[in-house]
Amino acid sequence: MAGQSVPGGLRFAVLGPVRAWRDGRELDLGTPLQRSILGMLLLREGHAVTPNEMIDAVWGEEAPPRALGALRTYVSRLRTVLEPDRP
Repeated sequence: MAGQSVPGGLRFAVLGPVRAWRDGRELDLGTPLQRSILGMLLLREGHAVTPNEMIDAVWGEEAPPRALGALRTYVSRLRTVLEPDRP
């Protein structure tokens, strides 16, 4: 799945560090945890992922008490970067 493109000029790489480009310009995907959430979502393309599945994948048994809030923040930040024209 490395280098997979999607409509809107986005391209993703998941082999090695998770990276993304829009129209040839690399995007700042944030922290390693935020990148890991994006990587997991990319690998599950076309399949729903529950918040609990994401929390388990990112933190495992070491999930902080406010993992759900942190997850929502990371997803919101990713949406801002990946969908800058979204209202």
